[in-house]
Amino acid sequence: MNHPPRILICYLVRNSGHHSAARAIEAEIRKQHPEAETRCLDLLETTHPYWSAIVQYAYMSTIRRTPELWEALYDNFWFDLLTRRYIRPLVQRGNSPKLRRLMEDFEPDAIVCTQAHPFAVLSAYARRQGKPIPLWGVITDFLPHRFWYVEPDANIHYVAPTDTALQRLMLLGIPADRVQILGIPIQADILSVRKRQPPKPRTPTPRILVMGGSRGLGAKFRTIRQLDRAKLDFRIDVVTGSNRKLRRKLLAHRHQFKHPIRIRGYVKDSLMLMRAACLLIGKPGGMTSAEAMATGTPMLIVRPLPGQERGNTEMLVRRGAAIRLERDRDLPAIVTSLLANPPLLDMMAEHARAMGKPAATQQIVQAVWAHLPPDETSDSQAAAG
Repeated sequence: MNHPPRILICYLVRNSGHHSAARAIEAEIRKQHPEAETRCLDLLETTHPYWSAIVQYAYMSTIRRTPELWEALYDNFWFDLLTRRYIRPLVQRGNSPKLRRLMEDFEPDAIVCTQAHPFAVLSAYARRQGKPIPLWGVITDFLPHRFWYVEPDANIHYVAPTDTALQRLMLLGIPADRVQILGIPIQADILSVRKRQPPKPRTPTPRILVMGGSRGLGAKFRTIRQLDRAKLDFRIDVVTGSNRKLRRKLLAHRHQFKHPIRIRGYVKDSLMLMRAACLLIGKPGGMTSAEAMATGTPMLIVRPLPGQERGNTEMLVRRGAAIRLERDRDLPAIVTSLLANPPLLDMMAEHARAMGKPAATQQIVQAVWAHLPPDETSDSQAAAG
């Protein structure tokens, strides 16, 4: 075929970590290969908008009201077996009219998925159509769940964040030669200049960043009030995400805080805020954790969501880059102890930098490009020349 390479990038749920990872990959493709054509979309919303709305509502309702149910179902062997036999063959059969129309109109030369559902759907489509399209599953949490498994073949590839994630994939039955350990994709142009960031310069007044994730489900008002009880001097920088209720409440009470506080809503440049902070308080979403590790920012983890964030918490705490808090009222003592003990804070920051992969997005795009059909790669190089 005589056309620039076409890359389809699929995620699930807008303004989620999967979406952020997909946008980072798309931006890096445009940077490295401006001649390429990309399409970045929520596959479920594109092909089944009604079901997409139901899935999002059910997920958020379960997380908020019955998190123990999500904890029980997440990565559960019996639930996996049940859905694999009776549900997933229907939902992920890769044969919907809208999907066929999308694929026939765009004709991608490679597909990158940052969530397991589109990965399974598009692998089923490729098998059904007999099309050898390189398909990449980019895992955006530190421990992959069992729903990432699809039947292995020569065109199926995975990107894992850690050696532990590779071992987990192998236990699920995925061959090691199908997996590359490259990290979680983040938008890190500034950070990718060097693989490891130098220690942050000390400022007279340390800054503590509080984040609740894109949906504002992490830090609560009482969390920030407890932080304000810590004795030492520091500044508080709060990112409330889409949690407008929390933002309004903080703005209404901002003059009651002893420490200087800045309140932000949804931000796009969280990496720069992390670089300026000596400590991050929040929940360990995959993207937030990857960005914190890339910037060398230690974490205090509060209220991790059940399921995927449990695995992230275990990994970060085990590697010495984070501390998990069981109660908000523990914050003042722990923050005071860390700020009064700079060598301990520096050690946590060094452990974070050791886990960080600021060049992950660049390397993922290079890996995808290396597996394009030869004629597409040569056409791309000629156009770039």
